[in-house]
Amino acid sequence: MTAQRRVYYRHAIYHIVSRGNNKQKILEGDQNKTLFIEILEKYKKRFSFKLYAFVVMDNHIHLVVEATDVQPISRIMQSILLSYSCHYRNKTAYVGHVWQGRFRSSLIEGEQYIIECINYIHHNPVRAKMVSLATDYCWSSACFYDNLGNREVSDRLGIDRWTLLPEANENKEDR
Repeated sequence: MTAQRRVYYRHAIYHIVSRGNNKQKILEGDQNKTLFIEILEKYKKRFSFKLYAFVVMDNHIHLVVEATDVQPISRIMQSILLSYSCHYRNKTAYVGHVWQGRFRSSLIEGEQYIIECINYIHHNPVRAKMVSLATDYCWSSACFYDNLGNREVSDRLGIDRWTLLPEANENKEDR
């Protein structure tokens, strides 16, 4: 049976999750997380999508992404996940699937839902008892939103800030 075709909308915002196969810690360690961030950065530049939030955990990732007219979300995620898989397999001599199935994506509709989704993503390391505060985890965009100094990873990726109340002269297409 073939996988059901996904329907995506241009300029829609999605919460994306992808997990290591069998919940393996394919992103464990700073080197693996750095590699994933480098790949994410590469494809963000190539495909010009907007990245509103992210967290890279040891065995999974969360992204809040808005695709533009250049490429659909499915092509963006295929490129990111395939690129990481190839690097991971070469580095570790791993054989088999790196990621567990296809990535999951949920359409985010409404101002309040995107804020809740971003908060959920940022607090993932806190719920996993890896840190006490979301802003203590350097592999997420939490520091970017709290305007704290430890923003090296977020600044590198060029996070696109989501604001609940846009400026009067800004419209949603400009976000």
